[in-house]
Amino acid sequence: MTTKSVPHARGVPWVGKAPAFAKDPLKLFHSLATTYGPIVSVTLFGIPFMVVSDPEYIREILVTKAERFPKSDRDLAIMGPALGFGLLTTNGAQHRTYRKLAQPAFHAKRIVTYADTMVNLADAMTATWRDGETRDINADMLHVTMSIVAKTLFDADRGNMAGAAQQIGEAIHQLQEIVNYDFTWHELMPHWLPTRINRMRKPSRHLLDTIIEGMIAERRAGAVNGVVVDRGDLLSMLLVAEDEHGKTLNDAEVRDESINLFVAGHETTSNALTWTWYLLSQNPAAAAKLHAELDRVLAGRTPTLHDLAALPYTQQVIKEAMRLYPPAWTLNARQPTEDVTVAGFLIPKGTQVFISPYVMHRLPQYFADPDEFRPERFTAEFEESLPRYAYMPFGGGPRVCIGNAYAMMEAGLVLATVAQRYSLQLAPEAKVETKPLITLMAKYGLPMIVHARQPSAAQPNLSSEPLLA
Repeated sequence: MTTKSVPHARGVPWVGKAPAFAKDPLKLFHSLATTYGPIVSVTLFGIPFMVVSDPEYIREILVTKAERFPKSDRDLAIMGPALGFGLLTTNGAQHRTYRKLAQPAFHAKRIVTYADTMVNLADAMTATWRDGETRDINADMLHVTMSIVAKTLFDADRGNMAGAAQQIGEAIHQLQEIVNYDFTWHELMPHWLPTRINRMRKPSRHLLDTIIEGMIAERRAGAVNGVVVDRGDLLSMLLVAEDEHGKTLNDAEVRDESINLFVAGHETTSNALTWTWYLLSQNPAAAAKLHAELDRVLAGRTPTLHDLAALPYTQQVIKEAMRLYPPAWTLNARQPTEDVTVAGFLIPKGTQVFISPYVMHRLPQYFADPDEFRPERFTAEFEESLPRYAYMPFGGGPRVCIGNAYAMMEAGLVLATVAQRYSLQLAPEAKVETKPLITLMAKYGLPMIVHARQPSAAQPNLSSEPLLA
């Protein structure tokens, strides 16, 4: 069968587009897609890559031919030692087993019990704010999502986590930096060189191992008749979960799975919220519409899970923010296990295939005026009309984010809790720039002035149904 030729983006011999990738991968990927079309090949330090940016091509890779496109060996070799070998960093039968064992922890009936925790911790955060002060909202969002994941994953109280929270946050951020560095320099810079990055490797991972292994040991010690007590958190579920053959996770597997979930459930949501506050500050009409909806539905009371169904614009704001600044700005590279044809194009065995939600979300053929912040675009009709993989903040296929419902619930409840009490204005000294590590961060934080507001006394709408019923 005749295959179509994949266009190639030329660069410096052997080096290829590596300098552009190291400088600004967002700009490079977007430029490749808009210049060369839905599939293009590129070389980075002699390694062949392809960037795919067509919904149907993506569906083939992530869904219909998913078994032939596992996560790349290179990505797993980079991420595994830093983050542990769990859901994010395994392939094949091992990944399927881990996902099956972790899935009960994310069932709707389980995660709805976390709603009050999310609201209470967001409420506690705003109680420390003062009208007119300037705060690093990125740091605040990191802290509140850290508290939420600590409670829902480990049943750790906010007070008990306070001493370790900063250390954990710094360790996770350092691990992200390490992984990001290795994505560019993995084949060129040996780990034994005493560079700044290499000196961070063991201490950062050791800190996380020590804290989480201590929690696991505590749970094992508190078992009743050999059965770990279910404390209503995700760690309990991981410790008691077993497959159809009675297999359970050992302590090392529980530790690595916990680190995977901690990383996936912390900075992803905090970054989504950070960029949401930034976009609202730059679009006062959207902020006013959000406040009006919250005032009408909540009238000053604390939001609950049941309110989310009555807050459609709040959900639209989050979806549009994740369109422009998807926390997972690119998926882990896929690597075909054999020569595979996708839409008539041959993708040779071993090629690293990039799929970038950031690129997909900014293509004008799917999103009119793609650089504009328009929450109103996310109507039910619009979402129904979109090709399935034009909008994919949580990835797709068998490896779609296991915590997507958890993340949307958390983002909606935190946004509603904070926005009904405060409006946020970008500080004059703010320097806003992206930093694409594993997640899409704000490079210099996000200094914002917080202004207290008084919700109107309109009667709340109590007719909603639970979002996750």
